[in-house]
Amino acid sequence: MISSSHRFPLSPAFQRLLFILVLLCLSLSCSGRTWAQRKLPCDVISLNQSESFDCSDRKLLQVPQDISRNATWLDLSSNQIKKLSGTSFRNLRNLTRLDLSNNFNPQKHPLIIENQTFSMLDQLKELLLDGNGLSAVSSALPSRLRFLSLKFNRIKTIRPNDFMHVRLLETIHLTGNCDYGSVCNGPLVIENRTFSHLTYLASLSLSNNRLIGVPQFLPPSLQQLKLKQNTITHIHQHDLSGLTRLRLLGLSGNCPVCSNTPISCSPCNTSNGALQIHPYAFRKLSKLQELRLSGNSLDHLQSSWFENLTNLRYLYLSFNRLVGEIANGDFLSVLPGVEVMDLSYNHPGQSSYSHNLKLSMNFSNLTSLKTLHLENYVFSTLHKNDLNPLYNLSHLSVLNLGTNFIYQTNLSLFGMFHNLSSVGLSENKFSFLSKREDVLSICGCSCGYELNRDRFGPYVHKDRLYRRHLPNIKPKCIAYGPVLDLSRNNIFHINPDMLQGLDNTACLNLSSNSIGDMFNGSEFVHFPKLKYLDLSQNKIYLRYEHAFSELTELEVLDLSHNNHYFVVAGLNHSLAFMENLGSLKVLNLSWNEISTLTHNNISSSSLQELNFQGNCLDIMWKICQNYELFRALQNLTSLDLSYNKLHRVPPEVYKHFPKTLRRLSLSKNRLKVFGWETLTQLPHLEELDLSKNKLEQVACALTSSIKFLDLSQNRISQLAPGFLGGARSLYVLDLSFNLLELINQTTFETGAENHLQQLSLQGNPLHCTCDLLDFHLWMRRNEVELPLLATEVTCDMPVERRGKSVLSYDIEECVNDENAMAFCIITSFLIILILLVSLTAHLFYWDLSYILDYCGAKMKHRRRLVPTDFIYDAFVMYDTADPLASDWVLNHLRVELEERGEMARPLCLEERDWTLGMPVMDNLSNSVRQSRKTVFVLTDGFLLRGVVKMAALLVQQRLVEEGVDAMVLLLLQPQVLQRSRILHLRRRLCRRSVLEWPADASPAAQRWFWHHLKRTIRKDQTGTHTSLHSTYFTGR
Repeated sequence: MISSSHRFPLSPAFQRLLFILVLLCLSLSCSGRTWAQRKLPCDVISLNQSESFDCSDRKLLQVPQDISRNATWLDLSSNQIKKLSGTSFRNLRNLTRLDLSNNFNPQKHPLIIENQTFSMLDQLKELLLDGNGLSAVSSALPSRLRFLSLKFNRIKTIRPNDFMHVRLLETIHLTGNCDYGSVCNGPLVIENRTFSHLTYLASLSLSNNRLIGVPQFLPPSLQQLKLKQNTITHIHQHDLSGLTRLRLLGLSGNCPVCSNTPISCSPCNTSNGALQIHPYAFRKLSKLQELRLSGNSLDHLQSSWFENLTNLRYLYLSFNRLVGEIANGDFLSVLPGVEVMDLSYNHPGQSSYSHNLKLSMNFSNLTSLKTLHLENYVFSTLHKNDLNPLYNLSHLSVLNLGTNFIYQTNLSLFGMFHNLSSVGLSENKFSFLSKREDVLSICGCSCGYELNRDRFGPYVHKDRLYRRHLPNIKPKCIAYGPVLDLSRNNIFHINPDMLQGLDNTACLNLSSNSIGDMFNGSEFVHFPKLKYLDLSQNKIYLRYEHAFSELTELEVLDLSHNNHYFVVAGLNHSLAFMENLGSLKVLNLSWNEISTLTHNNISSSSLQELNFQGNCLDIMWKICQNYELFRALQNLTSLDLSYNKLHRVPPEVYKHFPKTLRRLSLSKNRLKVFGWETLTQLPHLEELDLSKNKLEQVACALTSSIKFLDLSQNRISQLAPGFLGGARSLYVLDLSFNLLELINQTTFETGAENHLQQLSLQGNPLHCTCDLLDFHLWMRRNEVELPLLATEVTCDMPVERRGKSVLSYDIEECVNDENAMAFCIITSFLIILILLVSLTAHLFYWDLSYILDYCGAKMKHRRRLVPTDFIYDAFVMYDTADPLASDWVLNHLRVELEERGEMARPLCLEERDWTLGMPVMDNLSNSVRQSRKTVFVLTDGFLLRGVVKMAALLVQQRLVEEGVDAMVLLLLQPQVLQRSRILHLRRRLCRRSVLEWPADASPAAQRWFWHHLKRTIRKDQTGTHTSLHSTYFTGR
């Protein structure tokens, strides 16, 4: 009888919650990371004093330099690193595991590893260099290395010196270096005694290297030797005799059956095209536990191979030609300890097949057998007597008879086993309509229709799929207990009479058939303990409310991909059957294109998870119906409504969602808006998935119960300030692949108000300007995990930073505390100073100017003036016809400037210094050119003389050519030019060049006047409009 052992699987809702808690724990374990660690393009996991860095698949061009010295594990696989040097790992002396796989770019060049690259890694024990295009084993490997993987490189030759300094190696992987299509012209060359000195070597993998024989002089310490898919044709007597500790030997695929091999294949050059194994080749392997001989075209198995294999537990013999051995083999009598045997795909390769399964009676000697795979034996009818050799195997729990094209059997025969818990009948031809005596002949199958049916996938089974369980069975199904797999058959009607004898079945898989029944509650009466029923990929018509009512213990029902009748117009569809399933917890109605239902709501008091994706809720809710569809699901905790083409969710729908909901998925729809305010009606909602929609805005506030919010792949361009204010429980927020350009400081909470543990922002077109400063500061102050922060959270603007990480943007460009404080102080001081000076100058201008000039005059130690090339200090122009003016110039001005003071100041006077007989213009021009300044003594009528105007023009010409203002105006009479605009303008521009003889004629005033005149004459005055005039007149 089938085992009635019962297992209690975890509910899906609880599994999701557990997953979230684990995720949060991982996030919390990283919360103590420093800002420098968070800037790394790696995921960091800290445990005690060690740290693991996962930097895989981050598009890195070199080894990150800021990895902690405490790092023990470092994964740099699947990057774009081109070269490794002696400085690449100089600070990582504590590394114990280093993964550098798949850094090879076939279009450019292989990974370059310099000699001293690993010289500093004294503690390194595991090194992975797979898929890097290496042409030789790296030299100077760390001496303490235990694990070395060099799979899928371009190594052509292996020499003893390659491993001379790594004598502690325990595992070496060299798979796929000289496979078909590689750069090797032949097999991988392994020189003699290459591995003989490795006395600790326990595992050696040399698969896919076109080896033509078993390598010689292998160390006796080997426990695993993998030689799969080479071109070995012979296993000689002494090839393996020295490997007495061997536990696993893989020889599969060396002489494949080329008629159904999906790779380049050529038959072995042996007498029968099969691998030739010496009768005593395995005699010394007494500790061998696993032997893989699949895909070797074997048609005979010698008992002597297995006589001494007393510890053998796993024997793989698929993809051979062993039909005769299965029927009459004596080798089965010497395998009492084998627990798993795979004899699949051993058809003889002829046009006709057997009507029955023929098993040798020696199968009864496999007293330890737990799992037997017999796929593709190819027979039409399975009778009770066909399995006689297996009935007494008390440990047999898994029997796989898939892909045999069986038309007829009585399932009750499987009830004769003692401990059978999984029966695999997938990929057969069962229809279960009626009993037939010779279905094969009726259907005319002798024509060989199934002969050319090739198996899609690897021609050698993956061991992990063919051990303790049936392949391709969902783990949740296996967890419930005994399994019956009838998937991928020709069943289009459930005949209860044909499904008898397996009362203890807990999981029934009927997926991928053509079942089109209208279930009425009588189809599964012979499965009273059924808990998991998979009817996906069929044509089921749901109409009657009593459907599945016989399954009182059913917990999981999968009705996905049954859209055949749901898309037919005019048919009635009902989900009322759910009300009668009192134990149902999970219902999958996905991908049925449901657009109409007879009842406006579905009812269940036990259902916890409903998958309703891939239907047509857009139609159901568009016509203002079915708003209350989910209202009566009293204990529903998880609801998946993705892929329903929804543009909006009517507000009335939110009101009728079950209050018990903890997870709601509306992802992969077309939502442009979402009723955030309606979340208050779901007080227990913890997970909300709105990814892959067209949302442009988010809520101003979230409910306090939300823990997980996925808003990825939408069109969100901005976040409302404080929109996480009420989300006190939100731990995970995904905003990746949106249109966010800026993130304000008020967007996320800080300090004690921040409960966020993980924030995803990759794929947003962020503007890396000073406007992003607030977000930078928020990241530094809050220990929130940002996945792929250093590699995928990149800038879009400005253009020069596009594609670079936001961390490459130095916020010091925007703010520096010390510099900012200094700048603030300086600018404040300058502003105050300017205000004070302006105010003081406005109120005390004349007083200050007097004080400054007076102090300057009283300075005892003045700097001596440097003599210049001028002949005269001043050329004095005055009215020679005016006796008063002439007297004042000759007797006062001349005397004061030429005869008094520390230095003589020669003057040029018209009456004294002009050359007689020379034209007036020449005298005038020479006087102006040879004098430092030209002093105009202004009296009434003086300006009317033409010579005065000419002198003024000559002085103005000096201003244009030399950039020096040489004009001094001396007003001898107060009333002169009182209304002259030119005089007023000059007083504004060149105040010191306009002097006035004091009217009171007091001695003090006269002394002050002479002081100013002397200073004005000696000091060069640069014109304020020199550049303008120069440009205008000269064109420069």
